[in-house]
Amino acid sequence: MNNLEDNKILGIPVIQNQQEFVIGVFTIDQILKFTKFTKRLIINYDDENKPIYNSHIQREVESMRVEKIADFLIEDPEATFPTNIVLSIPQKVIDRQTHNNQFIEIYLNKEVFSGIEQEKQKENTGDIHITIIDGQHRIRGIEIAIERLQSNINTVVQTSKGGVSESLNKKLEYYRVRLKDLLNIQLVVSFFIDKTLEYQAMIFSTINRTQKRVSESLVYSLFGLTTQDSPQKTALQIVLALNAHSKSPFYNRIKLYGGDYEINQSPPLSQAGMVKSIINLICENLRESELDRYRSRKELFKRSESSSKNLPMRDYYAKDNDSKISDILFHYFNSVKDTFVRNDNSSLWDFNPEKMKPSNILQTTVGYQALLKILVDILGEVKSENDRVSKEKYSEFLKKCKSINFEDTKTYNFTSKSSNLLYYDMSLLIWNPLNNSDKRIQKREEILKRE
Repeated sequence: MNNLEDNKILGIPVIQNQQEFVIGVFTIDQILKFTKFTKRLIINYDDENKPIYNSHIQREVESMRVEKIADFLIEDPEATFPTNIVLSIPQKVIDRQTHNNQFIEIYLNKEVFSGIEQEKQKENTGDIHITIIDGQHRIRGIEIAIERLQSNINTVVQTSKGGVSESLNKKLEYYRVRLKDLLNIQLVVSFFIDKTLEYQAMIFSTINRTQKRVSESLVYSLFGLTTQDSPQKTALQIVLALNAHSKSPFYNRIKLYGGDYEINQSPPLSQAGMVKSIINLICENLRESELDRYRSRKELFKRSESSSKNLPMRDYYAKDNDSKISDILFHYFNSVKDTFVRNDNSSLWDFNPEKMKPSNILQTTVGYQALLKILVDILGEVKSENDRVSKEKYSEFLKKCKSINFEDTKTYNFTSKSSNLLYYDMSLLIWNPLNNSDKRIQKREEILKRE
């Protein structure tokens, strides 16, 4: 079976302790078409989907260890790698993914493959989107082995132009057979989809500490992280806690896969998307959030003079009160779940347990984003700390929106346009406009005029 065909990765979905990943078997030749060793590390994507690199870190490997792996592959015809290579795929480069019987098919954007080809031509010119969580030394050792075998073949061919000898023929045959065998060696690969750097570091640490003790400094240096607190760590911990708590509105809801979906459809909430949304309530913007990784909590009390963005969770983070952030999200979205119900009292928030596929905008990523913007506005009005963790208090605002038909997928289709439309529809019902010159009305009309 060809597990890499037409930009498609074929694998088997695996669930371990509520965490999902994909396992597949690929030849080395196939693997090197969608990933390779790189010192640079993509930490996120900007609004134009261009990679943002971590300027604080260059991922390194131990040269001696890499060369030994290359020697092992070249000299030992029975060389094997029985343990998994672990890779990370950002959602940005997945065009679509579908389930096909027990398999999952992941269609990768062509930029994944063109970036690899460009990087092979000249270092630091191509974007390596699929990065290595665990197996950097093996991948680099494989690359070195292939380079050395190709170089040896070229050297022997050039030498034999002066006359062919039996010993040269034997060497040439050996190198060619080893190169062919090496390219066709099959490796087991585990793919994690859209995981944050913190989560990738946790995976790496978990894998390696079962074999030998791995220092925390090594883990963080490999992933360009700091050992101190960061908004990213806090956001990740909050998301994992919300997903694990049985009474949480996000219980088992933050999934990588929610059935078959195309790129223009919204799957159930992704872990990385939720983490980013929480970071956006703490940090000024994406680039500032990377700088905030290296700042102490207290430093985040400071705001730039030009900043006007409402960041309701920033002070909680600066005060080391992460639980308050989690509590606010817990009670607010539970209020969403209990307020918006059908005639049979089933919640519009809940998925069909069999399909786990969004049927209305509240169940989508764009719906979550609209609801989060409403929460920010509510928090601007609700100053009492007790009220901020009161489901009933949030209901006072949300019940004004019960007239909205959230299941009208024609009006509220699963696009960013609908996210903004839903936000203004809810906002205008919660805070009635005083007159027709209200900016929210104008912005809503602008949205409706867009095709």
